[in-house]
Amino acid sequence: MSGFGVCLRAAARGSRWFYLIWILVLTSMFPTTASQYRSIVSDDPAGRVAAEALAANPTMRALLGPPFDLMNTGSFVMFRVGTFVLAMAAIMAVLGVIRGTRGEEEDGRLELLRSGQIGRHAPLAAAITLGLIAASAYGVLSAAALAGYAPGPGGLTFGLGMALGTAVWVGVGAVAAQLSSSARTARQYGLSALGAAFLVRALADGSPVDSPLRSLQWISPVEWPALARPYAGDRLPVLLLPALLTVALLALAVALESRRDLGAGLRPAAPGPAHATPALSSAAGLAWRLQRGSIGVWVVGLLVFGAVVGMLSSTFDTALKDDAAVAERIRAMGRGIADLKSAFYVAMLGIIVTLVVAFALQCLGRLRREELDGHAEVMLATATRRTAFAWSHLGLALGVPSLVMAACAALCALPQGVAEDVSIVGRVVGGGLALLPGVWLVVGLAMTVVGWVPRLAVLPWLVVAWSMLVNWLGGILKLPEAALNATPFAQLPKIPGEPMAWPPVLIESLVAVLLVALGLVGYRRRDIAGR
Repeated sequence: MSGFGVCLRAAARGSRWFYLIWILVLTSMFPTTASQYRSIVSDDPAGRVAAEALAANPTMRALLGPPFDLMNTGSFVMFRVGTFVLAMAAIMAVLGVIRGTRGEEEDGRLELLRSGQIGRHAPLAAAITLGLIAASAYGVLSAAALAGYAPGPGGLTFGLGMALGTAVWVGVGAVAAQLSSSARTARQYGLSALGAAFLVRALADGSPVDSPLRSLQWISPVEWPALARPYAGDRLPVLLLPALLTVALLALAVALESRRDLGAGLRPAAPGPAHATPALSSAAGLAWRLQRGSIGVWVVGLLVFGAVVGMLSSTFDTALKDDAAVAERIRAMGRGIADLKSAFYVAMLGIIVTLVVAFALQCLGRLRREELDGHAEVMLATATRRTAFAWSHLGLALGVPSLVMAACAALCALPQGVAEDVSIVGRVVGGGLALLPGVWLVVGLAMTVVGWVPRLAVLPWLVVAWSMLVNWLGGILKLPEAALNATPFAQLPKIPGEPMAWPPVLIESLVAVLLVALGLVGYRRRDIAGR
């Protein structure tokens, strides 16, 4: 462990803004939600009836998590945004640890650092320590942010739950970083584990109380902080589960690191065939070969999510028939669409499209990654033109997410279409397709950034993050109309709740085309970075 202090200072310097921005954005969600509490659940008998109906609704439980004592501000915040924000904090932890371990190793900086008097496990220990410090800070700030609205001992359970729930994913990130020689693949492992945990939680919470599926909530780490019941009985012993799992994962990560060489994964990469297939004779074929693994993970995850939403769609109208408060929440998420079924589909498509655009940005991000790794320089030294090389990744970013969006929309409506009216499938698919110009617009923005100012690569991701906040919580939090409209998807038609409107679709599509063309021009003109 010699050199641990040096590694920790280097890790903190490289990731301080990464963690700081994540923590501040995530903790701001709690007081914002708490400030809207009494406008959602009033302090009278009618509010109590609304809270009981909200807790009994399987659709809301599947979307948000298990409800406990919704007449208390703190426990309501835990139900409304606690599990969702914890999932976002888990993404922060996974990405942060892999960034400080496998990412540094892949870029060669770790090899340089370890050429000095640095112990074998010091860099990993530094990245883990920094992740745990960030998780602790997130827990403390979360409890402090909520203390003004929900004082009492529940704040301790809430803060500990957030901190320990995030620490688990520090461990997941540390283990994932040992499994593959690629930071990208390691991120896929970590985020896939998170997606599986979140789906298990949704399936368990959406099941009836007497269903055996309900017990699955105890195997999902993203559920444990909610099961500790902050402000609703405070079952602190439940938090031993994330604490023990974190210790086990960190010990496993250290053990795995001892078994591999620097720069290698746990399993050495197998040598490829002696001769490339004809499919690899073009830039497009090579791009597909490089991205097919991550594309497969994204496609499966999104289709499973669409299928889960489809399961809810077959029962939600019956469940909400006598529940005016929950129905109003669904309409708020559906941008005020009066018809409940249409509002539900608009809300779900709004959630799915933000995931699809994140998928598209990851596909295009490979273009910049190939440049930083020096692979683009090698490719462009051949007869491959720059625009062909850029299109090889840009085409995947535009085409595959578009197909997946249509498939997810179909899965959302298929159960109700089979049971009631098959035409709803076509209308919901049309609604998904109507949102695609927003996806293309963000991809065009990302291509422009890659082409002209690649150091601003975070810019399109900020657009995605803001769109997620608005589409997931904007209606519930009653954000100003100007804020709700400040996303690439706000002006597009809300099908099936609204009729088709071609002008915004055509205008955004045209802007997307112009941005893509502008980005390609910039990519042709600027210097290509090499290693």
